[in-house]
Amino acid sequence: MSKKVVLISAAIAVAVFGVSLYAIAGEGMKGAMPDPYIPKEKVMKMKEMMMNMKPDTLEASLMRGEKMFNNPKLGKNETGQSCATCHSGGGSVGGAAEMNWKGMKMMVAIPTLKGAAVNFPAIRGPMKRIADLGDMNNMCIMTFMKGLPLNKNMRPAVDLQTYIGSLSKGKRYKIGGKKIVPTPIPGAM
Repeated sequence: MSKKVVLISAAIAVAVFGVSLYAIAGEGMKGAMPDPYIPKEKVMKMKEMMMNMKPDTLEASLMRGEKMFNNPKLGKNETGQSCATCHSGGGSVGGAAEMNWKGMKMMVAIPTLKGAAVNFPAIRGPMKRIADLGDMNNMCIMTFMKGLPLNKNMRPAVDLQTYIGSLSKGKRYKIGGKKIVPTPIPGAM
């Protein structure tokens, strides 16, 4: 079969079935998007685990999240800082924090977290990538606290998101909203 016929067949398969012939054959192709789904065997293990899980409550998650927010060892960081160091009571201590990005030092304004959760997902950071609330939590843990990121599929990450989300009670969801900086700092992102 000629290369032209294969390409036309592949284009028809994509148009009709939404998948490429390479994907159907399981061979993949360079530059192809990785499969976004969890493998079936992992799903089965997750189902089994979920069936054996003890019930949880939002109140318990909120309490665990608040404890993490105030924990100076969050992310096994060695700075002695907690989220509350910069976001006292969920607000902002004001000012800006220094961060390094690709060898450059930058100042980043410290936003309040009150009402912040309703703005996610949003485009954030110097790379201008779409980030959800868990991504932002991990960015702060890694960048400013010099700690390890939380696995977003585990309870601690969900608990921290629950607490930070609680700081937005009564606010309307506004996807992609701007961060709220009480006192803008000249030159800070």
